[in-house]
Amino acid sequence: MNPLLTYENAKTTKGETLGILTAILYLAPSNLSGTDICPKASDGCRAACLFTAGRGAFQNVHDARMRKTMQFLDDKTAFIALLDYEIMKAKKKASKLGLKLAVRLNGTSDILWERLKLSAVSGSLIESHSDVQFYDYTKISSRFNRAIAPNYSLTFSKSETNKNEALKLLKLGHNAAVVFSTKRGEALPNEWHGFKVIDGDDHDVRFLDPRGVVVGLRAKGKGRKDMSGFVERVA
Repeated sequence: MNPLLTYENAKTTKGETLGILTAILYLAPSNLSGTDICPKASDGCRAACLFTAGRGAFQNVHDARMRKTMQFLDDKTAFIALLDYEIMKAKKKASKLGLKLAVRLNGTSDILWERLKLSAVSGSLIESHSDVQFYDYTKISSRFNRAIAPNYSLTFSKSETNKNEALKLLKLGHNAAVVFSTKRGEALPNEWHGFKVIDGDDHDVRFLDPRGVVVGLRAKGKGRKDMSGFVERVA
């Protein structure tokens, strides 16, 4: 059986220079599996999904992510138990490397992991590993209205349909990721609607970001051709 967590990623590798080893779970996004695991995904989000970028462009990677998604949907309890085991292995890997472990469970999904428990009598998977930093991007704004584990950091993800939600959360001191049409090597805008833009392509360890900022990302994969408004056009 192939492992659930992936370590090889151009952006997460940059995090190792900051002392962070990142493990990511990539699933088949939106409703590709027949069940929608990205309930707030917009049309622009689906078209520009990172499922089409980097290694995700290869058919064997698509197939592996689909298999993992079906595992999750068929038996969540067994899947979470396997994730628990892999996180424990990841801790040992990080310790040997002298790094801190971070885990991103929604690499290409938007699942409410804070609600999924290891067992009927235990807390969530995230709470069970309080010594690990978890983080994710999400389009589900209601997640910011509830208290979640202190080791779980969320960054709101702006699309062509939720701009007002992104601005509201920014005003409350949360962070929002915005994809810009800026090309590789070009500078991102300094501000977006009055909020400071930081370069989110420098690394992926979002829990290190200052608060109340826009995490600027450059369009990748099919997102480079987006005309829906999901990608913010930069003159």
